[in-house]
Amino acid sequence: MDAFQNREILIGVTGGIAAYKTADLTSKLVQAGASVTVAMTEAAKKFIGATTFEALTNRPVYQDLFEPVEHPQGEHIGLARRADLYLIAPATANFLANAAHGHAPILYRRSC
Repeated sequence: MDAFQNREILIGVTGGIAAYKTADLTSKLVQAGASVTVAMTEAAKKFIGATTFEALTNRPVYQDLFEPVEHPQGEHIGLARRADLYLIAPATANFLANAAHGHAPILYRRSC
């Protein structure tokens, strides 16, 4: 698990029933010494709350692409520059289909 020590990991949580398992994965990565940031889709929030990930990571959860939290130039730029590793979990069929065809829908967006 030393491979995760002092690594910056960005996890994108998509909307699938397995989204709750991403909380366990996040906890294990933090315990292994990684710094983890989470971005969630609207659909993911139907399965698990952002508060869970905030408690596990001690960081804000990103849900809005255009509302700066930490990065004035935009979260999509700041988070990408900071991360050593990107992880999408769960990788739903919808996400995989979009990725396979080069479609890039917004991972996280403003909540209503």
